[in-house]
Amino acid sequence: MKSLSFTSSLFAYLLLAGSFIAVNAVNKLTVDCGNVLRNATHCANGSLYGIIENVPPENQYKSLVDDIHPYVMRNPARGSYGNQHPFGDAIAVAKRLSRTPGALVSVDLADILPYWPYQWPGMQKWLDEVRSFIRDKKASGLKNWYGYEIWNEAENTWRDSNGYNFLDFWKETYKVIREMDPDEKIIGPCDGLYSEQRMRPFLEYCKKNDVMPDIMCWHELMGIELIPGRYKAYRELERSLGIKELPITINEYCDIDHDLEGQPGSSARFIGKFERYKIESALISWWFVPQPGHLGSLLATDSKKGAGWWFYKWYGDMTGSMVNVKPPNDNSKLIDGAACVDEKEKYVSFIFGGPNDGTVSANFVNLPSFIGDVANVKFEKIDWKHKDAESSGPNTVFEKKYAVSNGQISITLNGMNASSGYRLYITKGDNSGTIEPPSEVTTLIIPDGTYRIINRKSGKALAVANDSNADAANVVQATYSGKKSQQWEISEDGGYKLLNVNANKVLDMDRESKEDGGNALIWRNTGNINQRWEIEDAGDGYVYIINFNSGKLLDVENGSTTDGGNVIQWRQNNGANQQWQIIPIGSDTPVTPQKPTPAPAKTTTKTNSAAPTSSKNTCSEAILKLGYKCCSKDCGIIYTDDDGTWGYENDEWCGCNAKASCPAAIVSQGYKCCSESNCNVYETDESGKWGIENDDWCGISDKC
Repeated sequence: MKSLSFTSSLFAYLLLAGSFIAVNAVNKLTVDCGNVLRNATHCANGSLYGIIENVPPENQYKSLVDDIHPYVMRNPARGSYGNQHPFGDAIAVAKRLSRTPGALVSVDLADILPYWPYQWPGMQKWLDEVRSFIRDKKASGLKNWYGYEIWNEAENTWRDSNGYNFLDFWKETYKVIREMDPDEKIIGPCDGLYSEQRMRPFLEYCKKNDVMPDIMCWHELMGIELIPGRYKAYRELERSLGIKELPITINEYCDIDHDLEGQPGSSARFIGKFERYKIESALISWWFVPQPGHLGSLLATDSKKGAGWWFYKWYGDMTGSMVNVKPPNDNSKLIDGAACVDEKEKYVSFIFGGPNDGTVSANFVNLPSFIGDVANVKFEKIDWKHKDAESSGPNTVFEKKYAVSNGQISITLNGMNASSGYRLYITKGDNSGTIEPPSEVTTLIIPDGTYRIINRKSGKALAVANDSNADAANVVQATYSGKKSQQWEISEDGGYKLLNVNANKVLDMDRESKEDGGNALIWRNTGNINQRWEIEDAGDGYVYIINFNSGKLLDVENGSTTDGGNVIQWRQNNGANQQWQIIPIGSDTPVTPQKPTPAPAKTTTKTNSAAPTSSKNTCSEAILKLGYKCCSKDCGIIYTDDDGTWGYENDEWCGCNAKASCPAAIVSQGYKCCSESNCNVYETDESGKWGIENDDWCGISDKC
């Protein structure tokens, strides 16, 4: 549906158009209920030293631990005086966790040792300690183990002066574990951050010496916006070395601001990314060492719940299948979240949070059929003050019904902040009471694939000059001839990535320019946001391609229509040279937004009362048979469908006797006709000619 929140006049439209796309993108989250990622695992419900021998207390274990459905908890092999900490012993904690279905313990072997960096005892004594623990672990009879972490943060804690380099140390320890406990998984290298400079030689050594970890591991503590790039860089490294994809555990995660450990808004973004990239397990960090057993700062005290606990309970309650969430910018600190669909229990749950500008558009596409034509939407929030503040639980902001159209709904949420956590819980609604009228959800979903990209003004294709495959090769327009240099692979990668098929390099804005006239070129993929693009509907089957870094549009310079016309970026000016068609290779049909055909939102159908006959009324018989009355004589048309024309009076839908004097395609979207004296056309699209009246869009009269 058109909205004058973007514009109140054509002049304002032209001035503000460059900004409305970027601002809108910041707040838009799209949940694709049909894009299943995997079964719900609660992969991020774990923590370092989050459970110890006596915290949380035994008499509250079930309510504090079981109720959030933890997955992997990380604890030291030994937790006594003379070890890293005198608590948290892995075997004792595994015994506590053994009553919790699905909960596992990851064993931090390095924390056998005292001091920081670790005090190295010599190889023989180290291996004796490892053997001793393995014997005790096996003797315990416990089975709820995730694996052995051989070392921790080697880049900071290993010294070659120990007598071995780290790789040789890894091999010796690996061999002991394989010999004594061959069925248990080995986890590593457990670096403090992902670095290809360290990871490449580690993997090469492991492959050569047959000591490959079963689970890959590192921390994420240095910037959430870097997670997607690190994950993709690691997967590319595996491919380049001929190594099969290993499951990944992020065995410590937290915002770079440690005071946000366990904060709902901060955590939502981590959970969203870990689910999207199918991380096998992830564990909240433990920056506040005097407070072990707090489930990663989810507890405010040893026995009291904080706001984070309630948010992770929402997450732990997720069942069924996790589905894809598209955030405004995956490579950013902005709002993000995770969603599930449970076909058996018949609900959709979406948890989210993080920095935003106060208004968020939550869009759901491909809603499951069990939701039906009306969705019951419950919107809840959990507010956070600080990690040590107790919380009594979430508040319900509203519970409303929304008309579902083409499997889609759009929900505008106001008064949002960065620290709170939010949940939208969707079930099947009914036709009783007030139903929110469907808003137009113009959801542009570009399936991963190969496309030609055609400029609206020139009809020419986006291309690389001279078929070059070099970094910094210029991007131009050219008559489409089927060359690979005129074809682009588009994929979602923290925003859309446009990869030139011939060059295997991505569309890039030169020198990360944010200025009008910044030049488009190709460059090897670095994951920087100047190489990522948002694609928004421009109408009539065309789109805007917007650079994430600058917020400016891909533009053919000076509106050129000739081969070789240079491609740049420019603030939006509504020019046809800024609009593009995205056409799959092998097809002539461009990708277009999914535009639902709304249905009127109605209150309960009054089927028990006899409908008045049309001879006594002047509105549609079909509307009367549904139990609605006719509106007053001079009603305004709000909506048109197969039953007739609808108005809205006295808080109820009614049949309107007026006839639309403008295109039905406009009236059917819920807009009024302009007055006959208002013939100023501000926009034309497939629905007809649009004007503006009373600060809202309207259809130009047929008499103009």
